[in-house]
Amino acid sequence: MQKRKIAYIVILSLIVIGCVWAFIAAGVITKNFKKEVLQNAGEQQELNIKNLIITETKNDEKYWELYAESGYYDNKNKVAILYDLIGNFYDKGEVVLSMVSTKGTFEETTKKVILYDDTYFIYKDGTEVKADRFVWKGKDEDITAQGDVMIRRSGEIKTFSDKAILTNNMKTLKIIGRSKTVLYNKGNFDGKL
Repeated sequence: MQKRKIAYIVILSLIVIGCVWAFIAAGVITKNFKKEVLQNAGEQQELNIKNLIITETKNDEKYWELYAESGYYDNKNKVAILYDLIGNFYDKGEVVLSMVSTKGTFEETTKKVILYDDTYFIYKDGTEVKADRFVWKGKDEDITAQGDVMIRRSGEIKTFSDKAILTNNMKTLKIIGRSKTVLYNKGNFDGKL
């Protein structure tokens, strides 16, 4: 019986010593952990967004605006991921181009906007453009449309191409890569994009 009590005391002592050692080791290992987490937290903030409007203006003149239903902002990368977008481009206070997209990004440092997934543009003159991806960097840059680009202009012309450049003045288009163009008599086209 005496040997059994001694064995229990030795085992219990080893468990207590092991727990004390683990507790001290954990304290040493995580000594600066909380401090580092708090310092790095300021660099890696994310913000969920509802009903956001992004605009580019200069000298009180609005160049373009985007409205997003939802999204989030990553402070570390300075990028906003946006969902369900509607936007307009302006020239002398008039809307010259409107767009709609299901997903896009806005890079704060470069002011680059990229639109993905079900994106559709329509010009003031009725020209429609649809593509897999649109990229632009502000008023002074052209808009690049990439991937299954379809352009329909006022019921007169319909083009399909790999890539297109929409000039920053919103008046001309440049088709690049493999393309197919169909011309119609004015008013003799009722197809949808």
